[in-house]
Amino acid sequence: MLALWISLALISLVSGQVCNPYTNRVDCGYVGITEGQCQSKGCCWYPTDNVPWCFFKSGGQPSCKPDALRNDCGGFMDGLIDPKIDQESVSIEAKTVSNDASLCNKLRHHLKPKKRPLIDIPVGAKRKRYVGIDEYECESKGCCWEATSGQPYCFEQSDSGSSFVVSSVASTTLGVKLTLTSNESTEYGQNISPLVVEFSSETNDRLHVKVYDPNNARWEVPANVSPIPIPPSVTPTSPQFTYQYAQVGQPFFFTVIRNSTSEVLFSTAGTSLQFADQYLELSTTLPTNYNIYGLGEHVRPLRISPGSSLTLWNLDIPDPVNINLYGSHPFYLDLRPSGDAHGVFLRNCNGMDVTTDTNLLTYKIIGGILDFYFMLGPEPEAVVQQYHEIIGRPHMPPYWSLGWHQCRYGYPNIQAVEEVVSNYSTNKIPLDTMWTDIDYMDAYKDFTLDPVNYPASQVQSFVSDLHSKGMRYVVIVDPGIATETGYEPYDDGVQQGIFIKDQNGNIFVGKVWPGLCAFPDFLNPATTPYWQTQIAKFRSNLVDVDGLWIDMNEASNFCNGACSDATDDEDTPPCSPADPPVADDPPENHAGANGLPPGPSEGTDTRCTQFSPNNPPYAINNSGGRAALNAKTLDMTAVHYQGVLEYNCKNLYGHTEAIATHTALENIIGKRSFVLSRSTWPGSGAYTAHWTGDNSASYDDLYYSIPGILNFQLFGIPHVGADICGFNGGTTEELCSRWTQLGAFYPFARNHNAKGQAPQEPYVWSSVAAIARDVLAIRYSILPYYYTLFYKAHRPISPGNVPAATVVRPLFFEFPTDPKTYDIDQQFLVGSGLLISPVLQQGATSVSAYFPAGKWYDWYSHEVVSSAGGETKELPTPIDHIQIQVRGGTVIPLQSPALTTAASRSNSFSLLVALDTAGNATGDLYLDDGESLSMTPYTFIEYQATNSNLTATVTDTGYAANCPPLTSVTIIGVDGTPSQAELNGAAIDFKFNSATSELVLPSLDVKMSSQFVITWE
Repeated sequence: MLALWISLALISLVSGQVCNPYTNRVDCGYVGITEGQCQSKGCCWYPTDNVPWCFFKSGGQPSCKPDALRNDCGGFMDGLIDPKIDQESVSIEAKTVSNDASLCNKLRHHLKPKKRPLIDIPVGAKRKRYVGIDEYECESKGCCWEATSGQPYCFEQSDSGSSFVVSSVASTTLGVKLTLTSNESTEYGQNISPLVVEFSSETNDRLHVKVYDPNNARWEVPANVSPIPIPPSVTPTSPQFTYQYAQVGQPFFFTVIRNSTSEVLFSTAGTSLQFADQYLELSTTLPTNYNIYGLGEHVRPLRISPGSSLTLWNLDIPDPVNINLYGSHPFYLDLRPSGDAHGVFLRNCNGMDVTTDTNLLTYKIIGGILDFYFMLGPEPEAVVQQYHEIIGRPHMPPYWSLGWHQCRYGYPNIQAVEEVVSNYSTNKIPLDTMWTDIDYMDAYKDFTLDPVNYPASQVQSFVSDLHSKGMRYVVIVDPGIATETGYEPYDDGVQQGIFIKDQNGNIFVGKVWPGLCAFPDFLNPATTPYWQTQIAKFRSNLVDVDGLWIDMNEASNFCNGACSDATDDEDTPPCSPADPPVADDPPENHAGANGLPPGPSEGTDTRCTQFSPNNPPYAINNSGGRAALNAKTLDMTAVHYQGVLEYNCKNLYGHTEAIATHTALENIIGKRSFVLSRSTWPGSGAYTAHWTGDNSASYDDLYYSIPGILNFQLFGIPHVGADICGFNGGTTEELCSRWTQLGAFYPFARNHNAKGQAPQEPYVWSSVAAIARDVLAIRYSILPYYYTLFYKAHRPISPGNVPAATVVRPLFFEFPTDPKTYDIDQQFLVGSGLLISPVLQQGATSVSAYFPAGKWYDWYSHEVVSSAGGETKELPTPIDHIQIQVRGGTVIPLQSPALTTAASRSNSFSLLVALDTAGNATGDLYLDDGESLSMTPYTFIEYQATNSNLTATVTDTGYAANCPPLTSVTIIGVDGTPSQAELNGAAIDFKFNSATSELVLPSLDVKMSSQFVITWE
């Protein structure tokens, strides 16, 4: 009867559908099924090419999966085990059993057409198998039976694909538009039907795929917040990609293929599309042993491993491993063994989980639409550059912001800050920018000064002195505005109506450092002039700051939603998000309070039948425990400009504040802005720098800082760093030594720690002071190289330019066909030419460094370290040393260092030319005044070296007259012993070290605006 019921059920499921052998067919039945048995199941029989095939009618019914994807049927939950199967095969955890392909193969070879006696599974196994199930019993379970080659096999059916079916296909100017229909419910709500899917070939290397509701407008990221690429008027002529899609009557799927290799890059075939009001799900298959990177922000290794669950929901939490952090970046880069890479960007700012399995990546999103961009690269650097063309190219930072920065939470008064600057000077340690945390404020209120500890007259005198020495001053500003009548920023905000509202139309009130606070609504166009006015008044009336640090902008809240008063501690009613609880007072750091309210368990939230923004049907893994969405932030029912719910736009808050702050500073100062934001979203790098948040003084966080800064290169925020020596917890002399060495090569370099911790400025220990002097002298000497990398990341794509989008980069960016580089995240490259290999373990005095193909020179001695290619070397690295190697084939512009960037920019230039094994090298240099908005006038120089000459080609000469001269050139890797050297045909002095094959031209005086040729023979 069970088998009959299953057959009748299958017939009813497919009734009204059609047999179409020319579409993607889905197997029905089992191997050896007869025509009558096939038709009795309501399936289609097609004996094409004398090979009978039984398949489901169109509509996406369960199917018998290919061999590689099968799961045993009749086995794992209850049944029998074959005693002939070796003990090792079954002595494994249940979670492994269900997906172990090798075990399935072993079991297949022991199947017999008769039942076996029941026996106990050996110790270690948690389930029993039913080996010897017969054909009737297999089919009675609704499973698939195969008897190929005399080896009967019973395995589970699978869902053949999407619950959406294609109902129409139409051509468009740039591609194709599909209409999809579905009458099915998901676990988290009824599917919206119809849907439209638009495929648009926008450039030769970019495909746009958008899935949306054509009848009801759903939330999408506004174009004024995140740019939308302008589509072309005609299709591109030579696309790198082809896309395939389901035809009318078929279950929906689409596949993106690289034309040059026919490799599938993204495919939803065989997976289920779900599109309910508060739950969207889409999956793509992944190749075996895939290499994907991105999908932040999290503390984790660089390469994303199978079994990952990555939540994107901006949260104020002190840098835990594998928990959602301050920013959300739904972009990943996929590198294939061929060396080709592609990128996938989902333009959706709603909360989501992105999970990875052995061969699958799945998006689980709680709102918005599916809006995908595919970038074809094929070089990793090209992928990132193409991504930045969508979200906005990185901001060109002012030159001074590349210097060394000092801050701490807990400088008690302005005298303590002055003493820090003085101690830096006394110890001759470079310092460009001094910072103060919230200590400077009056009762922690924005745009104020503490009249006792930071009186205006003394702060103004201090900042004036800094400026006279070529140094800068940056302070913190939080978005929470104290709800205090008579406090001008609050009164102005109330009058102008720019604060976020609650669901009843009143000002939403949370709690941050000053107590109860209102939050400016940066989606409101009136908020930017309001914000600019507050900054301008602060600068003109109190302190002439040079940049702003915008923190707590997830937005962070010490309550779980709205705060009615400072003592309310009731739990948030599950369906009444207007009155959430208030957390305990925060600890003395920026992490906020503990005690997140729980969200619904994974699955349907049965507590609420209506729309529930704080606790939607699907609970993303917020804070690692599926906490409610309003945990330590605003209520999801809070209302922004034009009625936009916090539920939809929360992840944009820090991004929109960064835009407003950047705009205000550039309007006020008339120079390039410097903004440092904790919370970010795709495109934030066009306005702000970033630091990785409240890390700890630990060797783990020392290591995690490297994948952190590398991920943000992908995300379009190359100006990034971590709190050097650690923020939370007390550092040590050794840890601070190693962190200072590493941090000197972060694009953004700032020492910063928490209130209550011991001071950790580098001069606190004489050993760290000496290390800081040495390593910062290196940093300041290579700042022209860094600045040029920022320029190349900032400039538009040009056909004549090599792809450039990152400042520091993983090794696989330069060596994408070397699989040994795919997992490396304890070393990194600055540009393409400098390899940094820091010590990351306590007590270690050596580094295990990998050297890809090519010639690598020691930075200090200029001796060849490696030329074999693809080798790992153990390098002695005492406490006062960091490993730096120069890649052969690179020209590095240098400038004599000083204690500030203002001073170093007046010093002479030199060149380090590291020849590769063929005797060649290239490099470039960008020069301007370091701060103008127009970035004009400027000079750009390209260097080309061969085994016997070095040529400088000046393509733009506007700024050269303002630059110091080039006074020396060092060429390493010279073949043979030169007998003479010439500059533009005239003999010049030179020195040659035969032990290191190093040619030094020490007495040059060359204008940077002039082209030259240096030869040696």
